[in-house]
Amino acid sequence: METTFDIDEQKLLHFLASTKVNDACGGHTDFWEWHNETEALKTNLTKIGQIAVPPGEKQWEAPYWGQDAKIRFDCYPYYGCDLYQCQKCHTVFFYYVELGGHGPQKRYRVVRKALIDLESLTPTHRIIIDYKGMDYIMYKNPDLTYGLLISKTIGVGIDVYHQLSKEEQERYLTDGIESLNDRLKDMDTNYTNYKVTSWR
Repeated sequence: METTFDIDEQKLLHFLASTKVNDACGGHTDFWEWHNETEALKTNLTKIGQIAVPPGEKQWEAPYWGQDAKIRFDCYPYYGCDLYQCQKCHTVFFYYVELGGHGPQKRYRVVRKALIDLESLTPTHRIIIDYKGMDYIMYKNPDLTYGLLISKTIGVGIDVYHQLSKEEQERYLTDGIESLNDRLKDMDTNYTNYKVTSWR
C-alpha cells in the first residue's frame, strides 16, 4: 500500500534542501517546464506526497507556462499537485492532470527551488526556507521579514541570529545565499554583535 504525506511549503522547502540530487538522468531538462507524461519518466518515479496548500484569491493570475515561470503554491496548478521523486537521480517533480478541452493530460514539472516565489509565502509562524546544517538557516517570519541564523560550538553551543535589512533581503531573493557571504563571515567572527542564544 502506498504511503504518502500532505506537504506544505515549509516541508517541501526543507525536503528540497536536504535532498541530494545527482545527474544520473541529465537533469530532466525536458521537464523544467510542464510536459506531458512519458513512459520513460513514469517508470522511474515514486509518489512521495501531495501539496496541501489552499488556493489563493488570485490563484489564476500567476503565469505557469515556460521554463522560468515562478512556482507559487497558492496558484494553479500547484496547490493540490502530487509530488514524485525519481528513483535514479532523486529529482522531485510536481504532477497534475490538466482537464482542458483537449482531454485529460498528465503533466510533470521539475521542482526547481530557485523558482519558488518566496515573496508569495505568508507564514503564520516562522518557517525555514533554506538551510545547510550548522552553516546557516534562513527563516521567513510572519511579519514577512527574513532572518539568518548560524550555529557555533563555543563551550556550550550558541545560535547567532540576524534579521536581514531590506537591501540584504532583496539581494538574497535575487542572488541567493551567496549574496550574504560577508554577513555570514561577520556573524561567525563578530558574533557578540548579534542576538545570541545558548543551547542550554
